[in-house]
Amino acid sequence: MISLALPKGSLERRALELFATAGLPVRRRSDRSYRGTVDHSGVSHVAFYKPREIPLVVGDGTFDLGLTGADWVEETGAEVEVVESFDYSRNTERPWRLVLAVPSGHPARSAADLDDGVRVATEYPNIGRRFFREAGRRAEVVVSYGATEAKIPELADAMMDVVETGHSLRQNDLRVIETVRTCGAQLVANPAAYADPARRGVIRNVALLLRAAWVGPAHVLLTVRAPADRLAEVVPAMPGQSWRAGADLADGTMVVLQGVLPRREVPETIDALLSAGAVNVTESGIGIFATGEAG
Repeated sequence: MISLALPKGSLERRALELFATAGLPVRRRSDRSYRGTVDHSGVSHVAFYKPREIPLVVGDGTFDLGLTGADWVEETGAEVEVVESFDYSRNTERPWRLVLAVPSGHPARSAADLDDGVRVATEYPNIGRRFFREAGRRAEVVVSYGATEAKIPELADAMMDVVETGHSLRQNDLRVIETVRTCGAQLVANPAAYADPARRGVIRNVALLLRAAWVGPAHVLLTVRAPADRLAEVVPAMPGQSWRAGADLADGTMVVLQGVLPRREVPETIDALLSAGAVNVTESGIGIFATGEAG
């Protein structure tokens, strides 16, 4: 059996929704409880931690599996195995961004325009120091423990923080000059647990259920008919997850391709496929399915 750490706070609601959709509802005495159970025979218990803590408690073996943000996996440097990635954020079906922002009246248009010694407030000091080192700029990183926007101008000249819609930045008269990272949720496992055949089987089963639950509502299946002599133009326009389904039964000169992509990318992708020479494109939903590994 495996132990599971789930995020408390900003990622909590979406994590619970994902698990419920996957047929793995988390049961606890109240919304304030930090302990729970999951309807899966292979999961012994569930505990809730801040997203920044989860890579650490999974990395050190306290928990076998955890769901957190890719930003905290990178920031902590914890040694974990990334089992699955989900590009959703707290309020949208898109990943969130870790950005560098300055007051709206600041002349800088990129990190290269900031003076050496610039004070940057952030909850991500390790990522921040690495970013400025790679950018060839010397920055004083001011560690923030929340409400990072409030650190400007008294404690910092700029800030590095996560955004989804950018509403909070606009409300505080700040402007993005660089996107440092694009991040989504990640299911991470303890390396020793993942190397153990019995626990790996449970981990992969849970991951497949979550993947199917996330892909179903947020993605679509495109079926594309294209002339065989236009494949060289059509294939590059297909989604990243694509395959050749075979030849068209009604017309031997036509080829059928299929691919899975996020719903938000459908209009642009269909336009690109038709422009590349596809004859028609059919969009359909994706059912929830999963297969498990033997324990």
